[in-house]
Amino acid sequence: MTIASVMRKKRKEAETREKRAQEHRALARFYNLNSILGNNWAMFYVIIGGRMTGKSYSLAEFLCRQKEKLKGKVKNYWMRISETSTKALLSNEADKLVDPDLKRKYNLNLKTKGFEVYNNFEKGKRNQASWMTVCPLSQFGKLKGVGFYDKDFDGWYNIILDEFQLEEGEKRTSFSILYNFIGMCENIARTTKNKIRVFLVGNTLEEASTILKAFNFLPEKFGRFYLRSKRCVIDNLEPTEEYLKDRKGSIADILGGNEMSNYTNEMSKDVKLIKKCRVVKPTGIVKFGKTPDRWYTIWDGNIVRKYNKEKLAEGFDFCMRPYTGSYYSLEKRKSILEMYDAQSLYFNNLITQAYFKDELMIIRKS
Repeated sequence: MTIASVMRKKRKEAETREKRAQEHRALARFYNLNSILGNNWAMFYVIIGGRMTGKSYSLAEFLCRQKEKLKGKVKNYWMRISETSTKALLSNEADKLVDPDLKRKYNLNLKTKGFEVYNNFEKGKRNQASWMTVCPLSQFGKLKGVGFYDKDFDGWYNIILDEFQLEEGEKRTSFSILYNFIGMCENIARTTKNKIRVFLVGNTLEEASTILKAFNFLPEKFGRFYLRSKRCVIDNLEPTEEYLKDRKGSIADILGGNEMSNYTNEMSKDVKLIKKCRVVKPTGIVKFGKTPDRWYTIWDGNIVRKYNKEKLAEGFDFCMRPYTGSYYSLEKRKSILEMYDAQSLYFNNLITQAYFKDELMIIRKS
């Protein structure tokens, strides 16, 4: 048996094991966090799925267990994008933060003070340990420099960003979600590399969030994905038969049907502009900024890929805004916009297409 055949056999066995594991997970009505936590090499745990699948509940129970077991050796942080949704969690002494059955199970008597949530708070007692910190990404500018980090703390950090994807039709934020999230994580844990878990919880929608794109990942099918170079595990949850049965005849099913992907986690991305083919010759470089990370190379006249140090004369630059270090032409800018609108530009993958589209959205607004 050759080495190649042995490797093929091992890959096939691994695929079979993963398929069986996925089928086993799909049998469960609600999400169980234990399986993904078994990947203890990871720092990031991304959980994507339709509503009412128990993602947030499973996380909340995990945080309760952690606090009960480790006491002061664990710090929990729960974040949401907007200040409005954060206030909703903190209102009425964090009544909506943890489900009532978990409050009874873990004997929780929560009280809020600013962004801090305390359990069994004693009035007048100083230096009481916070049970959880709940804060919005939108307030990063005001929270920048706030002393979340304790250099002498050697316990675990659990950081959750809940509902990290914008809903279809939801108003775009006036800040960079990724930039604010990175800033908040740095405020909390600085350069900590061990004893830290970052959970990203959201629904699979038509467009990936900036955070998902930072992992260079867009879910194209259901299952579990391992991004070892990014220390990330991603669960893209398939709707279970039990869930679809429960949903049948509900308000969401009657009014929205299967068109609402945030309920069904169905993926309907348009892939007709994706061309995974061999390219021959670079014919232009589209520049959205001064730095190469915002450049794209056009191959063979209409196939767009991320710039990879291709060398072309200045006359082949398509500058989408002035002051990018090259000649700016309104005609060239207009030609790129028209080619995109006419669906004459193709992309080598969904990630490139998503980033390119975001850059064009910025250009159109300016």
